[in-house]
Amino acid sequence: MSHPYIQNLFAERIGGNRYGLDTAIYKFEKIKRAKRAAMEARPDTELFDLGVGEPDEMAFPEVVQALVSEAQKPENRGYADNGGPRLKEAAATYMKKVCGVDLDPAKHILHSIGSKAALSILPAAFINPGDVVLMTTPGYPVFGTHAKYYGGIVHNLP
Repeated sequence: MSHPYIQNLFAERIGGNRYGLDTAIYKFEKIKRAKRAAMEARPDTELFDLGVGEPDEMAFPEVVQALVSEAQKPENRGYADNGGPRLKEAAATYMKKVCGVDLDPAKHILHSIGSKAALSILPAAFINPGDVVLMTTPGYPVFGTHAKYYGGIVHNLP
């Protein structure tokens, strides 16, 4: 089967002309389905979900109200992930106190919007096609997923 012109332009790095055409079920959807099945099969058993790190209940009303209040202040405009100098200085101070290392906040501290974002970026800097990546299982899968995007060969370690 031939693919439309644009489909053929996708880089091999992101899957080539098969990008977006895979019918595999995304890993987190598999987790949701397994969770639903387990709850249906044993409705009287408490389930401890150690899967996706997203809240499954609403935040307390006072937390929502505090968010609304803070979101209305002009000084809180802008992207939260810009990580200004105060954040970087606090991180360097923490690293000195907890780990005993001296870091220059401007040169050595790189913030991210979360661990998933940071871990998804690392393979772009370190993984070349054919490189072997060792992943713990269980573990946080995003590093391995992105390592595969860059041609890495992922081996899971229990």
